[in-house]
Amino acid sequence: MKIGIIGAGQVGGALGRGLARAGHQVVYGVRDPQDAKHRALDDVLREAGDLAGQVVIDCTNAVERGWGLTYGGATSAAEELQKKLPRARVFKSFNAQGAENLANPVYGDARATNFFCGDDAAGKAMVKQLVEDVGFDAVDAGPLKNARLLEPLMIVWVTASQALQTRDLAFQLLRR
Repeated sequence: MKIGIIGAGQVGGALGRGLARAGHQVVYGVRDPQDAKHRALDDVLREAGDLAGQVVIDCTNAVERGWGLTYGGATSAAEELQKKLPRARVFKSFNAQGAENLANPVYGDARATNFFCGDDAAGKAMVKQLVEDVGFDAVDAGPLKNARLLEPLMIVWVTASQALQTRDLAFQLLRR
């Protein structure tokens, strides 16, 4: 599958490498991945077009300094992206852990959990497969509005990482 990633930093780069290892063709949507001054998201979206019918996975978190939620929990970065790309199929995923887990989400015999959410059933199947292709245990977290719940998970991950003084940790959802 051909996959475009906007951004080639730690998260975008690690995600792209994980998808490439799984056999996907990855293209980065930045002028120069080495340039520290990438274009603003709105400029990139304008150049990308309306992406009608395309699956778009938002890996960002609407979090401000001091761990405040940009939208106060009333919406999410993914929902705002859907407003900007009304004809695209927008999903939230790959946002609640460090780039280290995107590079290697396996801990011994266990795969780290990676949640995803969105409103399109066929697109969900694609996103689930991509999450699994990177190596995660993929967990469907419901409709796109649940991105409001997934974005703050990054705060939990960072806080735990700081408290434990390691970025080598991940979430795992246990089932009976």
